[in-house]
Amino acid sequence: MNFTTEIQDELAWISSNEFKLGEYIYMGMGKLKGRTVCISTAYKIDYCMRKALQFTEEDPNVVFDHINKVRIGQLAPCRRFSLSQPGSKIFNQVLS
Repeated sequence: MNFTTEIQDELAWISSNEFKLGEYIYMGMGKLKGRTVCISTAYKIDYCMRKALQFTEEDPNVVFDHINKVRIGQLAPCRRFSLSQPGSKIFNQVLS
């Protein structure tokens, strides 16, 4: 897999009994003309990544950069996930 250890841990956590849907939101963040933009949002990190990648496939000017994890009701991210190899073919296949 081409995921960082942090993303692998988060993927395991969302499959565990400890995970409660709706407690957090994941925001897929990208770069467009030097600006950081939100390109996807989801209640689970895998879906957030999948949608962000779909967005970048449609617009080559957008680069998938990282994922913010935000507790519902808060304004600032509680965690940031960097991508090990964003946009690589292997990365895309794992999410399919």
